[in-house]
Amino acid sequence: MSPLLDDMYNGTTPDSSFQVAGTSYRNGLKFKRAQERARKDVERAFGALKKRWHILKYLAPYMEEKKMSEVMYTCIILHNMILEDEGNVICEYNENEIVPPTQSFKVGGAEYMSRRALVHDVETHHVLRRDMKEHIWNINHIDLNIELVDDLEGQFSDEDVL
Repeated sequence: MSPLLDDMYNGTTPDSSFQVAGTSYRNGLKFKRAQERARKDVERAFGALKKRWHILKYLAPYMEEKKMSEVMYTCIILHNMILEDEGNVICEYNENEIVPPTQSFKVGGAEYMSRRALVHDVETHHVLRRDMKEHIWNINHIDLNIELVDDLEGQFSDEDVL
């Protein structure tokens, strides 16, 4: 299972509820945008790694998962060391930096499962999809009962047409 939805299951995502056609929905719109941004960043980073370390491009698909993980970490560490040596790092490493502890909490099993069921509710998905189609149609609807005019009328003779 992907850890991408873990925050949503655990109830730690920011409120991003919205309303379409009188029905309220939670966690949809902002999640999609965040996921697209994260995916773009990961693809860009992985592309840079594959460009520098050809083993990732050519041999990684044939490796076992554990070996591939070790190779990936090695390439990432070497890549970061090269950037640091060239002076191209995003921020300098400070060994004495004090990092505040993260707040961790555990959501109970029943609450976790109910949030998970909300995310995977097929009926809600279909209702949202129908409501979004209707909403987009109502916003972008253009009256198509117009008379079409042939701009090329009289431009060609019968000999020009095959």
